Amino acid sequence: MPTTPKTIKKGDDLMLFIPNGSNGYKSIAYATSHTLTMSAETVDVNTKDHGEWGSTTVNKISWSITSENLYTDEDYDTLFDAMIAKQPLQVVFGAKKEPKTVIVADGDAENYTPANTDAASKNAYMKTGKVLITSLTANTPSGENATYTVELQGIGQLSKQAEVS
Repeated sequence: MPTTPKTIKKGDDLMLFIPNGSNGYKSIAYATSHTLTMSAETVDVNTKDHGEWGSTTVNKISWSITSENLYTDEDYDTLFDAMIAKQPLQVVFGAKKEPKTVIVADGDAENYTPANTDAASKNAYMKTGKVLITSLTANTPSGENATYTVELQGIGQLSKQAEVS
């Protein structure tokens, strides 16, 4: 029986979105890279019954996101203010809604927005959860574009959702 081929995502297709006031979510502009990391903390469950082989079980799962971006005052200041406020942000990691012909850097849109997906879609479900900003680093090399890196530590569960509001 033939199967449907799996869709391989390009890095350009997946983005990080942060709250945009009462207007849903927006991408962090001019991102060059995003990294979503999930880790499992394990607990030793060895007993005499395990013999020579050790055994562990997962105790807790944690997650974080790192975003590297070209520097703009607006986006850096948004993240700066959120870090100073020490308040969690609800973030979305996933596909953008806008077609490939819409390019923020060309002025076609102010920011990208997350695509709402469903099971019939070829898009993956969005990953969403709350984060705290744990690091915000500006890099300003002489003669080159300024950049910044933001590190976000997940608070609680990272969830898959078909739609974000």
